[in-house]
Amino acid sequence: MTDSTHILEHLRCAAANRPLWIWGAGNQGRGIASVLQERGIPLDGFVDQAAERLATQVIGLPVVAPTAVLAVAAMQPRPFVIVASWFFEQEIIEQLQAAGYVDSVDFIGYSRLKPVDYSVDIVGVCNLKCLACPRASRAPGPGKQGLMSLDTFRAVLDKILAESPFVGNLQLYQWGEPVLHPQLPEIITYARERGVLCAISSNLNADVDYARIIAARPEWLRISASGWGTAYEIAHTRGRWSQFLANLHEVASLRRALYPSMKIELYYHLYRHSVGEGLEQFRALCEELDLEWRPIPAYLISLDDVLGYCEGRPLPEPARQAVEQLIVNLDDGLAAAYQQRQLACDVLRCVNINWDASVSQCMLYYDRADNCVAANYLDISLEQIQTQRHRAALCQRCAGFGLHRYCAAYAQMAIPTDRVKAS
Repeated sequence: MTDSTHILEHLRCAAANRPLWIWGAGNQGRGIASVLQERGIPLDGFVDQAAERLATQVIGLPVVAPTAVLAVAAMQPRPFVIVASWFFEQEIIEQLQAAGYVDSVDFIGYSRLKPVDYSVDIVGVCNLKCLACPRASRAPGPGKQGLMSLDTFRAVLDKILAESPFVGNLQLYQWGEPVLHPQLPEIITYARERGVLCAISSNLNADVDYARIIAARPEWLRISASGWGTAYEIAHTRGRWSQFLANLHEVASLRRALYPSMKIELYYHLYRHSVGEGLEQFRALCEELDLEWRPIPAYLISLDDVLGYCEGRPLPEPARQAVEQLIVNLDDGLAAAYQQRQLACDVLRCVNINWDASVSQCMLYYDRADNCVAANYLDISLEQIQTQRHRAALCQRCAGFGLHRYCAAYAQMAIPTDRVKAS
């Protein structure tokens, strides 16, 4: 019996005798719920720290606060909990153990259930040149422009599911703009046919048929923004505020009409130019349109540039301009990451497959140099991919500066309120 088969039977047995909850109602949690529902395993619902601001139901299941599970640890039958969070897995496990839950007996961790997550960057182009993105300072190089064909996507997804049976969610973006793919609806539809929910991201500056996309039922849409009015166009370079705002209203309306349970997250990048009144206007707009509001400190997203900076090379001009606008400066972010350098690299748990089916060493590096472990995902096993990735020289250089914790460190930072309130 394979480990995945053993786990599935363990969960089936737990569901027959105990309440079965998934801790985490985000992309990972929804994906695991989809896998279990496809296999006929009943769920009681989701546990989530943000239960109060989430809908009362997610994919038809109730959402409760952690206290609903932690407070009944002494009761029999004790609930069984599936931890479904990538970044906060250990924190959740510690809360469960403190309440008396026992590993494997009363809960299962996300990394045991899903040792690997996947990102399939179906589009190798983008319509913007955002300052903090590596595309702002680089001419498109070899392997950086193109679209994954529908047939290739089908083959890729089939292989993913053969090697990782608990994959129920898939990110369809990394460096590209997925709505530019003319067959995005067909891609989402095929994934749903295989029991996989799709997450997409968009800058909403493309003139595309959003109704057709949303009718295909992507489970999650992340929309990025960084300022109100003309301030939006500073960091979202080449973006047009008027088009963004019109498309945002259209997408919110289409969600209500076509797929009300789709999660839309407004990922608001906090720069010096995007705080103050503009931030409050965006917060109010998200409330009006029923979007999940997520402000985060902006940071340089390409570790190519950040590693170069750590090794003494100058930043490209767009990246330098972005750094000048950060509310948490680059050196502070690097210091916070370095303090976590002893922790594991979460990104090694994610296999990034590019539009041409090549496999990246690390999804946070843009350039191909030292960052390709396979020319074709279809020709190499998952075991071979992960073995090569764990031995890579790029990882050693990166970890030496703690950069494997860079994104996590920024995500965990408290937002500096004095700078956010400033105009």
